[in-house]
Amino acid sequence: MKKTSRTIMGILVVCSMTSCATLFDGGSPKVTVASNSIPANTPVTITTENYVYRDVTLPCRVKVKRHKIDGQRIQVSTGQKQYPDIILEKKVNSWTWGNILIGGVIGWGVDLITNCVSKPSKSVVYVNDTPTQSY
Repeated sequence: MKKTSRTIMGILVVCSMTSCATLFDGGSPKVTVASNSIPANTPVTITTENYVYRDVTLPCRVKVKRHKIDGQRIQVSTGQKQYPDIILEKKVNSWTWGNILIGGVIGWGVDLITNCVSKPSKSVVYVNDTPTQSY
């Protein structure tokens, strides 16, 4: 009985060590949108590929789509002004390197399938100071 329990525990430990990026950074990544030009307490609307945040104030944390991070746009507008889109770039998730060392090919494959090998290059993005359109 003890041998079976140890075997099961060993398997669980090995499985928990694989796909590190998926375990630690899984789900939708979040980016903080901030601005030095939009006055505090001004309600803004933020639109990402999957979500719309209405009447929020900056800085605000927003979810972005995990797949296709590179080139994904975040749109910010106030009641009177539309600002240039924020275009995201991706970088390699540092957990991926640990996964390659510890978890091997299987864990890295899981991270590739879930696209947890990449994350947004910046955790805080700033709205451009000049509006592109006034209403």
